[in-house]
Amino acid sequence: MIYAITNRKLVSGDEAVYFKQIEKIAAARPDGIILREKDLSFPEYELYAERCREICDKWGTPLILNHFWEVGKKLDIRRIHLSMPVFRQLSERGKTGDSDSPFKGWAQVGVSVHSLEEAVYAGKAGADYLIAGHIFLTDCKKGVPARGLDFLKEICEAVSIPVFAIGGMNVEHGRAAMAAGASGVCMMSELMESDAPEEIIKLFSGRSEQRMIE
Repeated sequence: MIYAITNRKLVSGDEAVYFKQIEKIAAARPDGIILREKDLSFPEYELYAERCREICDKWGTPLILNHFWEVGKKLDIRRIHLSMPVFRQLSERGKTGDSDSPFKGWAQVGVSVHSLEEAVYAGKAGADYLIAGHIFLTDCKKGVPARGLDFLKEICEAVSIPVFAIGGMNVEHGRAAMAAGASGVCMMSELMESDAPEEIIKLFSGRSEQRMIE
């Protein structure tokens, strides 16, 4: 399995180029595209989410919103990925019986984890999958040591839900991560900067053919 992570800064912030790349990726049909642009304002993120939903719906590729769960509720996009602090906050709200608990009716809730304790908590609190990292050195976390494959293996063995590896993921690292027990990988730079993302995606998707943009 493979999730694509967006980052418009990798295409110099050019919206036309950005959405063209999103379409290339969506057409290759990864298991999901996580719209990560956390530095956008709520209204800006909502516009990006609407456009990306149009693209993803066209190709039958799941769109997963990141952080902006309120946008998901507003637009009825029922897949969300959360940081651990936000997930904890919303999980605790749900324990109070709040009728507005955002987990109610969601198709999928994922959580980013950076420790064994976080992974175990998220698994027990209702997360559908985890993203564990960063596994290898990455420019996104310059100067921060990688947690490595042993950390990933420990997480995978501790929970019963799928674990995706993130951080420095390329084809070689992705295969090593899956050999360590990961259900899949998350890729950002490799896909956002690729002229042929379908060639990368098919290595992890288990499909021999991809639908391509003509």
